[in-house]
This record gives sequence, C-alpha cells and structure tokens, in this order.
Amino acid sequence: MDRIRGWLQLLNAPGVGNATAVKLAKKYGEPHKFIGSLPQNISESELSLKAQEYLSYPDIQEKWERSFELIEQYKIKFITYLDDDYPQLLRNIYDPPAFLFYRGKLESEHLRRTIAIVGTRKASNYGLQMTARFGKQLAEAGFTIISGLAFGVDTKAHQAALITGKKTYAVMGTGVDQIYPAQNRSLAEEICSNGALISEYLPGTKADPWNFPNRNRIISGLSLGSLVIEGSKKSGAMLTAKFAMQQNREVFALPGDINRQQAEGPNYLISLGAKIITNVQDVLDEFNLVMPETHIKFPHLNEMERKIYDVLVANRPDMQFDLLLIKTGFSVGELSSLLLSMELKDVVKRLPGNKIMALS
Repeated sequence: MDRIRGWLQLLNAPGVGNATAVKLAKKYGEPHKFIGSLPQNISESELSLKAQEYLSYPDIQEKWERSFELIEQYKIKFITYLDDDYPQLLRNIYDPPAFLFYRGKLESEHLRRTIAIVGTRKASNYGLQMTARFGKQLAEAGFTIISGLAFGVDTKAHQAALITGKKTYAVMGTGVDQIYPAQNRSLAEEICSNGALISEYLPGTKADPWNFPNRNRIISGLSLGSLVIEGSKKSGAMLTAKFAMQQNREVFALPGDINRQQAEGPNYLISLGAKIITNVQDVLDEFNLVMPETHIKFPHLNEMERKIYDVLVANRPDMQFDLLLIKTGFSVGELSSLLLSMELKDVVKRLPGNKIMALS
C-alpha cells in the first residue's frame, strides 16, 4: 500500500500528470522512496516549486483509505510503468498510464497479439452478428480481444472470446470493483477468470462521463489494431480509432449501410484510409497470419439452446423464425438472443427470408 500511496501522492502534486510522474520515477525510483525527502539535485524544470513543496509534506486523502479497503476486498493487483510486466504495447504510446489496477491476470504472452473490437452500445442485429463472427474467428486465430465492457459491440466481443475459451481484457472507465453497466457483472466475473478487468482509476471510482473517452487510449494502446464495427462519427469507438491512428496502430472498419447512423463512423474511417473488413483474413493479412486449422467438436448447448436445436433438427431443412417462435414458446427477444449465441457456436445459420437452419 505504501507503493500505491506514493504514486497517488506524486500524481496529486500540482501540475504532475502521467508523463511527468513516469519521468521522475524512471530517474529517482519508486515515488514512496523519495516523496517527503526529495533529492537535492531535483530541478525546477523537472518539478515545479509548488509541486516540490507539496511533495515535501504530502497529504493523504481520505478517499484513498477507502480504495485500499477495496483493493484488499476484491484482491485487486497493481502494476506500474517501472515493472517489467507492464504491457509493452501500452508502454510505447504517447501518454501511457503511470500505473494500472486490475483483477484477474495480466500475462505478457497474451498481450503480444491483441486486437480491440469496439462499437456502439446501440448496435444493430447485423453489427452484433459481425462482432460475434469476427470476435470468435480472431480469438481462434490467436488474438486476445480487448474491449470496454459496454453494452452492444463491447459485450458481444468479450462473449465471443469467452465462448471460444480464449483471453479477453476489459478496459474500464471506473474502478475495477465498480462494474458498469451493472447488468454486465456476470460477464465481468467471467473475464476475471479468463483475462482481466483493467483500469487506471482508483478502486471505488464510479462512472464519470470524462473517464470513458480517456480510457479509450488504453484500449487502442494495448492493441496492435482496432476494429470498429458500428458507431456514429462522434461515438467512443471513433475516438478509439483516432487514438489508434495517433499511436501508429492499424485501424480496421466494417462497411455498412449508408442509410444507417451506426454505419456512419466506420464508413467515414474507410474514406480516410482505414482497412475494409469483409472477412477475418482481411485482418490476418495485415499481420501476415493465416487461420489455423481446427478440429471442431460439437459445442455445449444449454437447456434452452438444446430445445431450439432439437426443434430445428426435427423440421429440417429449415424453419421460419415465426414458426420456431411458436414451437419453442420463447419471446421474440429471448429467441433472438439465443439464436445469436448459437450462431456464434456455429450450430445454426440464418437464411434469406427470415429462415433458420440447424448445422451439423
């Protein structure tokens, strides 16, 4: 806790941001070792007189003590720019966070080949289907999926990686103990078991509108490239793409219907030179990769999915969605959600005319 407190005090000093904090720590070592007893050779160009005065007699904010309690309660881990296992891709961006809090595991082997999949919270059915498809295939190709735990595209991207048993990391605009949106709590716990929740914000930090745009530089910074599925020109996904460009990372975009607002952002990125994605190999080609050969076993279906699959098999070759609705007794929303999950598992396929067929 002394180590964490030292970094917090350093960043709380007047005029000290991530860049200055990292520069000082690289020169003088861990902040808690020099705060309160500043090196005599520290210059005003390195640290303003006002900041030097503060760090000679730093305060301890009450909210930090609450954060320390949460760190113990949730077994939250802490990593700084000085640590060897700090993510290398993130280390190389213009404004890397001085430190990260995380729940789960940050493993360097899973952070070498990473891709961000981002998009609107109000994704279309097409957008969700494409997120599921590309997320699954990219995970199978060895990519760790990075996203932001939001509704819509982010949620589907994380789920796609988890269903394949691969790694996924969620970069949060809150403390890693504060799951936002709250409806994604169970998803967040799954991510902790098969990746990590990551944040530069203190545990206990609640959702603040400014935090989310700011964290997008970390989503792109952790990734070799960012794939934008859907979003308006002013969406957070577009901001992630902007950061990716500034960080000299690849930007990919899914082309969409010019009449839909959700397609406005990706189509604009394509006009600026982003790489058009129509299949997973479009991404792999940029990194000189090919899809590995896989021997696929029939996936596990839960009770509701099995019910749908059995009805489809009994009514081969295909069924109208409305008839399937009647046969299974599910609501429209339930059936649509279950079918999306089953498409991701490659056990059903949608056909023209709103028809569904069982595969395998």
